[in-house]
Amino acid sequence: MADLSIEDLERLKKELAGVKNYLPEHLMGTFWSWCNTIRGLKTPQPCSCKSSAKHWGSCVEELRNYVRNKSE
Repeated sequence: MADLSIEDLERLKKELAGVKNYLPEHLMGTFWSWCNTIRGLKTPQPCSCKSSAKHWGSCVEELRNYVRNKSE
């Protein structure tokens, strides 16, 4: 498991604030890259189709938890 840079953490906070029920396609690559970084893994990015929603939901939740833990 690794940490994001201070700049990436600030950008992540800003981007997550705008994400509710829909993850914009232009953020998918960035979010997946951040998930890979904090997981310490290099996993292939899922597609943006509906069948991959659980993967994206897990990624966003993991990023929110990461931000929450870093803010404590």
